[in-house]
Amino acid sequence: MGRVFIKQGKWIGYVIYTVLLTIGLLYYRFPADKIEAYLVSEAAGTDPPMVLSLKEVRPGFPPGIHLIDAGISLRAAPQQDLLRASSISITPAAWSFLSGTPRYYFKAHAYTGDMEGHVDFGRYATDAPFATSLRLKGIHIGDHPYLAPLLGRNVSGVLGGAIHYAGQQNRLIDGAGQGTIIITDGSVKLLQPVLGLDTLDFDRLSMEMAMKDRKLSLNRVHLEGKVVKGEISGAITLDTDLSRSRLDLRGTMEPLGGLFGNSKGDAAALNFLRQGLKKLKRSFVIQGTFMNPVFRFI
Repeated sequence: MGRVFIKQGKWIGYVIYTVLLTIGLLYYRFPADKIEAYLVSEAAGTDPPMVLSLKEVRPGFPPGIHLIDAGISLRAAPQQDLLRASSISITPAAWSFLSGTPRYYFKAHAYTGDMEGHVDFGRYATDAPFATSLRLKGIHIGDHPYLAPLLGRNVSGVLGGAIHYAGQQNRLIDGAGQGTIIITDGSVKLLQPVLGLDTLDFDRLSMEMAMKDRKLSLNRVHLEGKVVKGEISGAITLDTDLSRSRLDLRGTMEPLGGLFGNSKGDAAALNFLRQGLKKLKRSFVIQGTFMNPVFRFI
């Protein structure tokens, strides 16, 4: 009996040794250059075409890859990053390959925050449709270098939420999806003064959105702050050049007592003004494009 155990133990040892040796050789002979070339080629084949830049590609464990200092930009504007992440980890789900619909899990650290989720492909093909779910946490949007030029003004805040999207790699703006976004401790530089304010500071901005047929619908958009609160709804018609996307938004804005939070003067008069602000709820529309928005009260 003892000899049987010893013999079986040797076979188990051989199997473990073979597996470890295979993994070691794979990591030692890791084809970083070929993987990088493949990923760059895939990014270039999307619509609109994109440019992927990488500092380094490393093997990961469980089996996967780590992209170090990864940036994605439009080929038309390669100097403006749509995304710049200090690290991105991609790990395939082994069981999904048996069904012919591969799934990849990913995690990224960018702009002091984290993004994680998964992406499912319909089949093994570069033009296969895909679906993805993404969770955002602690993203400091003020650190994004492309957002301010896109919106034409300075913005800041901490972004969180969840997004679900399905589409094809070569027609991204033709896809469909939905999501919930929350921005806290935010600030937006206004192109023109509104209610005497040059900058709109807020405590919380929440929105629900849905995308279909190149149209991004905004629902239940609520802004809460010490100075003003408001609501917005409407749609954004997307363009391949995002800065040219058309805006058709409508909302209400109500100034609050915080507008006089740092004012000095007669206490009774200031209190009277604060109470009066509650009756100054105004409706407005935002039209034009991201690059040239038109704001007006109605």
